[in-house]
Amino acid sequence: MSLVMSHLIACSRGVVETSANFLSLLIGITIVTYLTRRLLLRVPERVLTKRFKNGLAFVPIGIFAGLVFPSLFIGESGFEWKPSYLLASVICLMTMKVTKNFFLSFFVGMGIVLIWGFVK
Repeated sequence: MSLVMSHLIACSRGVVETSANFLSLLIGITIVTYLTRRLLLRVPERVLTKRFKNGLAFVPIGIFAGLVFPSLFIGESGFEWKPSYLLASVICLMTMKVTKNFFLSFFVGMGIVLIWGFVK
């Protein structure tokens, strides 16, 4: 996963590289994701109890937090103060609380970061 993140970071800085390794990694990740989702849909109801399903409901939140929180505070040289990211995350959370719409809050947060980048 770190190869994907480093490639995306390089692309965001204007350094665009296309390579067969990156493309094969992306295709492999796509196949694995698709297969695991399809297999989970075929699991019988007796295996997926209500308690297990409730536990699975927290997986996306944990993944999202694991992806977002390090980018808020950790930069190339260690701890960094990033006010644009913090502002975007607070407004994103407020948008999520009010609208209960994940996609709207995501785009609001990304929009704030983009606007901050253009203004700065």
